Amino acid sequence: MKKTLVLFLMFCMFLIPSAAFANSSTDQEPTVKEPTAEEIAQLNEALDKLIIEANKKLEAGETNLFLEEKVGETDGSVSLTFSLNDTKQKAGLQASAVTPKAYRASVGYDGIGFDFHHELGGTFTYENGKIKGATKDVALTGVFYSESHNTWIDYLDPSVWVVNSEGLFKAFKYGVEYKTSLVVGLYGSGDYRILQANVGN
Repeated sequence: MKKTLVLFLMFCMFLIPSAAFANSSTDQEPTVKEPTAEEIAQLNEALDKLIIEANKKLEAGETNLFLEEKVGETDGSVSLTFSLNDTKQKAGLQASAVTPKAYRASVGYDGIGFDFHHELGGTFTYENGKIKGATKDVALTGVFYSESHNTWIDYLDPSVWVVNSEGLFKAFKYGVEYKTSLVVGLYGSGDYRILQANVGN
């Protein structure tokens, strides 16, 4: 009887650490909390405010911006980053009629149930109020997500080109996906504006 009791106690002592280890591993595994429809609406409201503020600063001549806004009552935030550089000056080239510029805009969503960023950039050249050419480049990042995008340029007229980028973030493990949109207007004056930035599912 004593021998049986000793064996039983030893068996229990072996099981307890194993169970504790299993629980600790599960607790440490990262999870994605899907945002509610209300939180997504609050996020897009915050983005609309940032776009208005950013475009005012761009109109005032600022060319490098970082803006951030808290999202509603959540612990999360959304950020917009802009930069506009004269590539001719950076390269030390002589003045010419055709002026090249590099543009870059990015939007980041942090702590709202997902953490991912959508960046759109490239170069464009302009001359006599008209755009002569433009390139586009996209970078998407998101922990736990696979990323893909569809990016194109709409040629509205010779002085206005619009660069559109739609991102798709999929978290297969959690069965959720989100779509982001980032739209930049390029102008023959050498300016650019953020026309749209949002997220939805």
